[in-house]
Amino acid sequence: MIVQEVKDGKIVDDVSAAEHTSKKREVNNELGKDQFLQLLVAQMQYQDPLEPTSNTEWVAQMATFSMVESLNGMKDAMTEQSAYGLVGKYVILNTGNAEEANYIKGKVDYITIQNGKLKLSVEDKLYDVSTLDTIADQEYYDGSIKAKTVHDMIALLPSEDNLSAKDDGLVKSAREAYDELTDTQKQFVSDEDLKKLQTLEKRLDSLKPTYYEGLVNKLPSVSDIEAADKTTLEDYSKQVTEVSEYYKNMTDTQKKNVSDETKQTFEAIEAAIKKANGNNPDSSDDDSENSTDIQDILQKILEEIQKKDQK
Repeated sequence: MIVQEVKDGKIVDDVSAAEHTSKKREVNNELGKDQFLQLLVAQMQYQDPLEPTSNTEWVAQMATFSMVESLNGMKDAMTEQSAYGLVGKYVILNTGNAEEANYIKGKVDYITIQNGKLKLSVEDKLYDVSTLDTIADQEYYDGSIKAKTVHDMIALLPSEDNLSAKDDGLVKSAREAYDELTDTQKQFVSDEDLKKLQTLEKRLDSLKPTYYEGLVNKLPSVSDIEAADKTTLEDYSKQVTEVSEYYKNMTDTQKKNVSDETKQTFEAIEAAIKKANGNNPDSSDDDSENSTDIQDILQKILEEIQKKDQK
């Protein structure tokens, strides 16, 4: 006796939609060698005994099967040979799927066979040869590596809000690394990295002049320099030299943003230091005259010695 549940006047199906879905068979449109053999055996089993397939047709079908086998063997051999030629090459692998790609870049260190499958060793990890997406030349490889270095340098830079004038050296190093790239290699640098670098450089154009003005304001006044002893004067001289070097390392744009008042103040301090050290223009003539007098005296002494030797 068959019993079937009835609910609300309708027969309830015992098989859920999920079970229907799980029972669906996957269809493979590709005909492999196993399927070819199955079809060949089925044809032999169910052929009409009154009109059997001729030997010629069997031979033709077997020849077709042999050709398919040979082609598959050639394909595998060519794949293996091509894979071994990838050693030392720069490649891009795609380990993702049709919906979302996952690219991995690196140089192929070696080729190995694992569980009957060819594997590429990239960055100390093994990947199936079927994940191979792109093979690149040396220029592409070098460009990618150098661009990665620039990316790492820019990633270490602080954000615009946390940037200070003391970070100028880091920003300048990143810029120099980017400028050393060829036009082709620069294409590997992302727009996001380049935009961050340019933003920080622009920010420094306003920070460095302000920082420089602070350095100048901390320098001793002209009266302090004039009253300083020798030891103190040496310290003042070092401070002025450091501030002068900082100004020289500023870009033209940054120098233009320094106020005229600050420039005039530093020029006065620098002149006072030179004067205090005896390097002012007024004392140069006296030093020249003293040097000439000493040379005259030495010349006279030399002449006297030569006269005595002649006697």
